[in-house]
Amino acid sequence: MMTLPKPRVKVVLALLMIILGVLPKNLIIIGGNLIIGTTLLFIYRIPFHAFIKQLKPIAFFMLFTFLFFPLYEGGHGWIKALQYSGRLLFVAQMLTFVFYRLGVPAFLQVLAEIRIPSIFIELMMFTLRFMDVFRTEVRQMLLSLRSRGFYTGNWFQVKKYWVLGGLLGSLLLRSFQRSERIYLGMLSKGYKGERTSLKPEMIPRTEWLHCVLWVGCVLCLFFVGGKQ
Repeated sequence: MMTLPKPRVKVVLALLMIILGVLPKNLIIIGGNLIIGTTLLFIYRIPFHAFIKQLKPIAFFMLFTFLFFPLYEGGHGWIKALQYSGRLLFVAQMLTFVFYRLGVPAFLQVLAEIRIPSIFIELMMFTLRFMDVFRTEVRQMLLSLRSRGFYTGNWFQVKKYWVLGGLLGSLLLRSFQRSERIYLGMLSKGYKGERTSLKPEMIPRTEWLHCVLWVGCVLCLFFVGGKQ
């Protein structure tokens, strides 16, 4: 067992492995990537519940592939569903490795340290921030509806879905207005779209060597599969 590497090594390693892991179409190569990802999580002692946490948001998309592709493409649809699901599982493994004991602010700071363009970092930051804004607005509006006696029930009723459709439009307007207020508030506090750079932490060469070894395993598997 080994201790987790520094955040910069984790992010660089995960980004490279995700890029290489979503390219192959051979199921044997995808399975090999999943074995490498599982070994990575086991060696760095990352608990299984952390992987389940990252898997929950994409479980629906994995189920959708097994419903959609067999109906759309017939017998070959199962192969394509396995391809997409295997890639998503590998991405979930890498995201588990990255975000275990690493918060989103630290992740964004690492992206700035490895010279990712600031526009992409700010877009990610605002996307995550406004997802919370939408979630808060939805919770408040549903609470307001329930306080007025609104109940969806178990059967389809046009009237109730008409109310929910109007709720969706109101949600869009309220969230847009609130996002404008947040942005104006940030501008009034001196926001310029630039992140303050901190002094990068010194990283031992052995950790970069681990990064090269893990990426090398996925890279060798990728090229071996490409020659078959």
